[in-house]
Amino acid sequence: MDKLKQRAKEKGIKTSENVQYDQSAYDPYMEMDEDEGLMELELSSASDFYNKDVVMELYNDGLLVQTAYFDSNVIAMRTDSKVNPRPVYHDDKGKIYGYDDKEGHYISMKMLPSASMGFMTAGLTTQVYKLPQGPYFNALKALEGVNSGLNFLILEMAFIYNTSHFQNNESYIPENVTCNGSNNCIRFNYNFPDYPGSYIQFDDQDRLNELYINSTSGSFKDEPKGKFVFYYKDCTVELPDAVEQSLVPGPLGKLIPLEKGLEPWKHNKKDKQKN
Repeated sequence: MDKLKQRAKEKGIKTSENVQYDQSAYDPYMEMDEDEGLMELELSSASDFYNKDVVMELYNDGLLVQTAYFDSNVIAMRTDSKVNPRPVYHDDKGKIYGYDDKEGHYISMKMLPSASMGFMTAGLTTQVYKLPQGPYFNALKALEGVNSGLNFLILEMAFIYNTSHFQNNESYIPENVTCNGSNNCIRFNYNFPDYPGSYIQFDDQDRLNELYINSTSGSFKDEPKGKFVFYYKDCTVELPDAVEQSLVPGPLGKLIPLEKGLEPWKHNKKDKQKN
């Protein structure tokens, strides 16, 4: 992030001083603690991890504003929004698909390699939503090994967390509640003073059921309350035909493919030879 800001400053592009990322949130050499529900994941393919269809609804101030559909067969997500007439799509390689009204077709863009996108998402998500970081980075590490990543924003929590990650943790207070017609659901109420009323909830099958966030901290200041509700039912997502576009528009985008990182000329030997 600091490198991006410095490059922008050199080019005379104004950047926000409020955009920060705490790199200390992730220790790449973190050991998995079995007492906290963490065990090394062993995956033969991304399908081993993304093994069920999920629907996720987002409510702000009690109003449904967005619905995401995840198809485990294609490992892709479609997001329908009240403010966007056409869906936005994500795949497990880090590509985002959005409709270009001027061009009249979908374009796809890969901002960073899949692992890098997952790294940033996991770091920011665990910090902002006050979630245990171990399970997120455990999943990211395993997915890297099968050429996939964490690129589905909040919905991927349905594949990461279960009750074992919150039990015996003084930051979360367990409570038995009723959900989906069962009185065996477990809600973990946040024990953070700047997250009043916030909780994460699991159904009687140990599946993520709800995440409610209400924060008075800087991360959510002036933002509405938000609740994510998860359902587990069959979904069909078809990625649209799209024209791939570089992060940098115009001819420069062809010369500097930022999807290879901040220093693309170091990506592989062929690139070095060309330069």
